[in-house]
Amino acid sequence: MNEIIRIENLTHTYGEGTPFRRSAVENLSLDIYHGEFLGLIGHTGSGKSTLVQHLNALLKPTLGSVYVNGLNLNDKDANLRDVRRAVGLVFQYPEYQLFEETVRKDIAFGPNNLGLDAADVEARVREAAQIVGLSEDLLDRSPFDLSGGQKRRVAIAGVLAMRPNVLVLDEPAAGLDPRGRREMLALVRDYHARGGVTVIMVSHSMDDVARMCSRIIVMSHGKVAFDAPPAQVFAHGDELAAMGLGIPACAQLANRLREKGFAIPKGVFALEELAGAIAACLGAEGEDCHA
Repeated sequence: MNEIIRIENLTHTYGEGTPFRRSAVENLSLDIYHGEFLGLIGHTGSGKSTLVQHLNALLKPTLGSVYVNGLNLNDKDANLRDVRRAVGLVFQYPEYQLFEETVRKDIAFGPNNLGLDAADVEARVREAAQIVGLSEDLLDRSPFDLSGGQKRRVAIAGVLAMRPNVLVLDEPAAGLDPRGRREMLALVRDYHARGGVTVIMVSHSMDDVARMCSRIIVMSHGKVAFDAPPAQVFAHGDELAAMGLGIPACAQLANRLREKGFAIPKGVFALEELAGAIAACLGAEGEDCHA
């Protein structure tokens, strides 16, 4: 796979030159590739948010470099407008950033700033609204009259209307009810499945990243502790527990069943997968399924 983002020896220090100096990210190197679905996890204060804010130059490195599409973001002549068009960042609770009088205008804000003509802007608004599941009759309503879940869809649509190559989502389902959470995660999964975009999802939910991501980065104390597919990452349950993290609930149950002698395969993270593994183990006739 071709890399779309390269991070080389990144260090970011807050409060430099003061008694409150703190390194949030320290000597971190990482490559992110075209089309992958990357999960970023770690306890609060591990450096996740600081890291992702470097990906579209909202923060500048104290040391090291970040490259997007081969462009060094430290370069004085780096066009940050192009960088922020290429890397769309959706903060946690993005609905609090809505400000326009209609949904249409809120989604159109970014494309309008690109200098596109009215027809292109409208096409992007409709496309983004369709992707996030907003019906056309909502476009001329005030975003502040919508439900919490609808507001979040509007905020995400505003980022998607920029047609980014990389979509960074910080806890996209935080604060939503169970139905809203399922719908939001399905939206993200379906958007990635359309192809042509890299998705980076920051999450505290081990279950979500296990189900959705092909690669997981675990951060601890500003450094990469693990970088591997879900099955490999969650095989390190004791190390993750020492970092204040866990493993997916289904993986915990699968481990318990294996300890009891049941032939449950490794790498089972979703409830549907576990149910299928148990059914296959038991067999249609309820046969003994001990390993």
